[in-house]
Amino acid sequence: MKIAVLGTGMVGNAIASTLVQRGHAIMMGSRAANSDTGQAWLRSVGGQGNIGTFADAAAFGDIVFDCTNGANAIAALRLAGAANLRGKILIQVGNPLDFSTFHRIMW
Repeated sequence: MKIAVLGTGMVGNAIASTLVQRGHAIMMGSRAANSDTGQAWLRSVGGQGNIGTFADAAAFGDIVFDCTNGANAIAALRLAGAANLRGKILIQVGNPLDFSTFHRIMW
């Protein structure tokens, strides 16, 4: 199956790597087609995947995993493009992490 993974962070890396190991065709997308983290992931899977922009990956995949930081998910999906996402399964796994009030938590 052709699967797009948007985001080259820890979550995207883990999902994309596992899916490659399971034999799926994977394209990892980021803002820049040849990002350093995307290149590092491609090396880690022995070149058994593809990297590109968010739009490239969304156009490639039949299923799209959005693994971007939750605070940036909307911007990433806009860059992926509505036409590239239309009719596809979109799995949103990002979590907005807000530690701005963390200091107020009483232990």
